[in-house]
Amino acid sequence: MKLQDILQKNAVLVDLAVRNKPELLCRMAQYLSSLYDLRMPDRVVEGIFAREADLSTGIGHAIALPHARLETVDRVHMVVARTAVPVEFGAIDDEPVRLVFMLVSPMNSSEHTTVLSQVSRIMYHEDVRADLMAASDAQSFFEILVAGENKYGC
Repeated sequence: MKLQDILQKNAVLVDLAVRNKPELLCRMAQYLSSLYDLRMPDRVVEGIFAREADLSTGIGHAIALPHARLETVDRVHMVVARTAVPVEFGAIDDEPVRLVFMLVSPMNSSEHTTVLSQVSRIMYHEDVRADLMAASDAQSFFEILVAGENKYGC
């Protein structure tokens, strides 16, 4: 499964103004719920926070991959954000995050891990991260992500 198959162009938030991790997660989860017209949006927020309570999804290089498997969703949904300022996230490298890829999927989804791996594979490349950080708007961000996936993804 390719990111470009599940990520809508309007699912990209550029320069999202948030003060902290809880606000970031809550705003993104609410946006995801609204964008995809998900039933029981409070479950999305709860699921993301519950997963994050287990272990931070900050993977280093200013990237976070908050995610949850939920009984209330029927397929994989994703939103992406670049924050306006770095946000403390408890990442593995103790650095704040700016690039956040939020994913929710059904409980039994085999695509969940595949999508997380695909994001990690693409974001491993410094040129993609730098270009995403420099993107002037959501459309450019989306196009850079697709180009990175086409170049480095499977």
